[in-house]
Order: sequence, then C-alpha cells, then structure tokens
Amino acid sequence: MYSIIPFVEEHQSSIEDLMNEIQEEFELPFRNPNSVSVSQYVESGNSFWVALHEDRVVGTIGLSGFDSNTGVIRNLFVAKEHRGKEAGVAKNLLSCLLDKARALDYTHIYLGTMDQFKAAQRFYSKHKFVQISKAELPGKMSFNPVDTLFYVLRNEK
Repeated sequence: MYSIIPFVEEHQSSIEDLMNEIQEEFELPFRNPNSVSVSQYVESGNSFWVALHEDRVVGTIGLSGFDSNTGVIRNLFVAKEHRGKEAGVAKNLLSCLLDKARALDYTHIYLGTMDQFKAAQRFYSKHKFVQISKAELPGKMSFNPVDTLFYVLRNEK
C-alpha cells in the first residue's frame, strides 16, 4: 500500500534516489541540469506530491503555474516496481494534481516528455492529454531541454 502526500523537506534525498534509479534504468540523461531542488521548487509557490510506500518515495509529481489559467506538470516519475495499472501510483498522482489544477481554475495543463518514454506517452493519451508540437506551447513556457514531445489537457469551461 502507498499514500500520496505533499512534499516535505525530508523527502528530498529519497527523491534524488528515485531519480537516480530511473536514470540508470533508462540509461539516458533526462534530468534538467538547470533545474532546482524540489525544496526550492515548492518554496517558489509550486505544488509537489510524493507517493510513499513504507516511508520510501516511489513516485513524484509537481504542478507549476504558468499564468492564471495554465499549469505545467513537472517530474511525474514512478519507481519501476510500482508502475502499472494495478499499482495505480501514476494515476493517483495525476488525479491529485488535476484536483489542484481544477481548484486553481486552470483550463490548460501542459507537459513535456521524451520520445523514449513510450509507456508515459500511452498513459498521457489514456488520460485525455493530446500531443502537440513545440510551436503550440504558450509563449516562453520552459521545459526540460531533453523533452521532445509535448502534450496538453484542455479543460475548457
């Protein structure tokens, strides 16, 4: 069993461990060299949640605001042994984020990912995200430089 809770400082080292495990698993660099720690990310007014299993971080997701009606998903990662429909970790992390986005009246949620993350692409499509070109991203929205695919979820009112 696992729980999803808001990030607290004590999770930082466990998040680093999770990111290192995933980077080794895929054997490719996906971490943005210009990114800030999750602690700094949250201190800047962004939201971040972790999925815990026996006090170990097994999943993460963050939501940053771009403007008054647009959010960006950051760092949706799940440990290999906790992925899949049966575990439901990614789905529940996303649900938590979308609840917050609705509370903030966001009408558009964007995300970037890499071509190599095929399961992630299927997951986003299954949850009604639509693939778009980089040119369709709003203005100066920033993403990880290694992201090659972009998605949007539109919640028009």
